[in-house]
Amino acid sequence: MIFQGTFESVSLAIYGDLVTDQPTLPPTYRPNPLPAVDHTPLAGFLDPANAKDPTSLAGQLLELIPESPSLAIIVRLMYCVKPSDADWEHPDFPYLYADLGQDIADFSLEKAVKLTTEQISDELTSDQLSRFADKISNIIGPPVCFFST
Repeated sequence: MIFQGTFESVSLAIYGDLVTDQPTLPPTYRPNPLPAVDHTPLAGFLDPANAKDPTSLAGQLLELIPESPSLAIIVRLMYCVKPSDADWEHPDFPYLYADLGQDIADFSLEKAVKLTTEQISDELTSDQLSRFADKISNIIGPPVCFFST
């Protein structure tokens, strides 16, 4: 405890049991062996580690849920993209995608970064991606080469 200030006197009460002797040490720990467990292998259709397509079980489980998103979207949202708090309440969630093909008059690096933090649609063409990359390249400017002589 730290007290700070100008005191003429301080009264302090401490409650608890008075301990004057050293506590007795517990007896030495002796681990008990764990019982042997018989491992039974999983059935082939439940064992994604040994399946031809390890995602098939997850996909089949998702198909049981009405109007469930695809496994690709779920993986993207779990491991790649963190949706904003407002996105969770949007009626189209989780089908919200960045519009990389939009024409923004005042396109900036900040807007480009914002767009890349959003999910990208699987239907986006390579031409649309190239145009987006070109927009960023135009903002940054032409490459500068330094030659030393």
